Amino acid sequence: MTRHFSFGKLVIYVILIVGSLVMAFPMAYGVVGSLCNLAEFYQRPWFPIPKTLYLENYAIMFTPAFTAKVDIWRWIANTLVRIVWYILVTGTIAVLAGYVFAKLRFKGRDTAFMYLLTSMMIPGIVFWIPTYIMLARFPGAGGNDMSGRGGHGLVDSWPALLVTGWVNVYHIFLLRQTFQSIPNDFEEAARVDGAGTLRCLRDVYLPMLKPTLTVLVIFQFVHYWNDYQWPLIVSSGNRKIWTLSLGFQKMIFIGAEAKGYPQGTGVVDYPFSFAMAVVATLPLVLLFLRLQSYFVEGVQGFALKG
Repeated sequence: MTRHFSFGKLVIYVILIVGSLVMAFPMAYGVVGSLCNLAEFYQRPWFPIPKTLYLENYAIMFTPAFTAKVDIWRWIANTLVRIVWYILVTGTIAVLAGYVFAKLRFKGRDTAFMYLLTSMMIPGIVFWIPTYIMLARFPGAGGNDMSGRGGHGLVDSWPALLVTGWVNVYHIFLLRQTFQSIPNDFEEAARVDGAGTLRCLRDVYLPMLKPTLTVLVIFQFVHYWNDYQWPLIVSSGNRKIWTLSLGFQKMIFIGAEAKGYPQGTGVVDYPFSFAMAVVATLPLVLLFLRLQSYFVEGVQGFALKG
């Protein structure tokens, strides 16, 4: 069949292409800038183009002089611990709560669910100060007495990075919508065979939830891999529990010092900073490429069912 020219489609494609280029510009800027030396970068700061590939920005990260000042592998391990913890904890809570709000019938169910949804309208930053105060005044921890005074509580310790944010309302909403799209016949057949609720969740629903759970895993991985503000607030005083984003921010001047700039001059080596950003982004790209098919299936399925 012959396709007729449509001016409207042409305009849409042009807008989409231009928009894609605009959104891709920062990433291309960072990758190209990480391959420049400092002099070449400042010659064309609007879009640096290296005359030769300058790989020292990446090589510095693995030199003994650099690794002696930073503990990048500990930061990566700390970040992965948080990611695994929150995937397991928030994922379990989201699956259980999604099942309860979708499949169980009880008085006040819809009211409780709407109450949860209203919490999404409040910016998360609103809870930071009261949460910090509760952690800092936690009784009997970090030198505090039982009234919560005298010490630092849970601040600058692992619990401050692990005890908050267990309930993710968006994930509960996503799981509830997915549960509602699954016919009850599967669960009824399993119960006829003697399966209980947890058995139905494990053997009947979880295999069907794989695309949706993959979306949750990617969201959680990206969020906690890039999380900077909360670790800065509650863990900046304890170098041993720094996460990757916080550690990279703290060593922004170390790259310039490793290249011979005097300590304390405040020189920011932007190409080295871009190299750190590329290294930090690479695991996220690899994760998405590995789980891309499940991610697309989960997002499309939620769009159709939700």
